[in-house]
Amino acid sequence: MREIIEGQFFAKCVEELGGYRAVDLALETIMEALMQNPYGFPLVENDWCRIRYARTAMIEGYIPPIVVAFTINEDNNVVLEWAEIADEGETPDFST
Repeated sequence: MREIIEGQFFAKCVEELGGYRAVDLALETIMEALMQNPYGFPLVENDWCRIRYARTAMIEGYIPPIVVAFTINEDNNVVLEWAEIADEGETPDFST
């Protein structure tokens, strides 16, 4: 069975976003999809990285949408790499 694992920088990102209490509510909107079909999320791939990303829904009055970048490891587990507040209507740019 697939697991969702935090990468080494994810905890720091969550801290910068206001802590787990706020971020967990936002992540609930994508967790089932990450467990069932992580390959269905957009993929950014180049010579240096291969990463997928998901965008959470906005929780009105509480937390804006969050972009969560993740990888899928050799055991088919989802590794949450980082998270940041999404710009409204913008696709993340991972080229930098």
